[in-house]
Amino acid sequence: MTDIDGFTGSNGVPGETFDYGDTGLAAGVVAGRYFRLGRLQLLLEADGAFGDLPAATRQMDPIGLDETATAELRWVGTARLGVRRSLGSVGVFVAGGLSVAGISNSFTDLDAGTDGRQRVDPDDSFDERPTRVGWVAGAGIERPVTGAWTLRLDGLYTDFGETVHQAENRLDVNAGVCGPAGLPSPCRYAFDQRFSILRLVLLRRLGR
Repeated sequence: MTDIDGFTGSNGVPGETFDYGDTGLAAGVVAGRYFRLGRLQLLLEADGAFGDLPAATRQMDPIGLDETATAELRWVGTARLGVRRSLGSVGVFVAGGLSVAGISNSFTDLDAGTDGRQRVDPDDSFDERPTRVGWVAGAGIERPVTGAWTLRLDGLYTDFGETVHQAENRLDVNAGVCGPAGLPSPCRYAFDQRFSILRLVLLRRLGR
């Protein structure tokens, strides 16, 4: 995440960046087809996965710990074209294409209320869930296990680029922090969204 205007952060520096990530589990389905292309096979495949893959950071204010940025990959789908080569009983492949995902980006600022308890400041916080389109590339290896069943291990790298979100910053107490003095303006945050996915897939061949 990049704090474009320097509204938050331990030093309040415009353009300050914060890197964070995490791991989680997801489940999904995949469908595709192989086409013979000489000694190679052409692979056409689509898949979708759902899960709860969140990442959060409280680096912005390491003393007060009252500002948290969070990203969550809620679902992801890909459509890929690639080539496959058989090496004995093992097949290896590489593929790439388009990816679409539902990603939640949020920034939460806590302020003390009149009762002294910490509460979310809606003026300095946001929670947006855009649908993003990007690209995907990956490679994998697969081997028949029994009958029509094949076990595959593959890895995907997806890049959905950058989105810019903003906290409204309308209250007079914040006037001028994100814009010219005396002119309140939204505080902007840019999120660079990249994910790596490692998958174990059980495939069943249909037809001949």
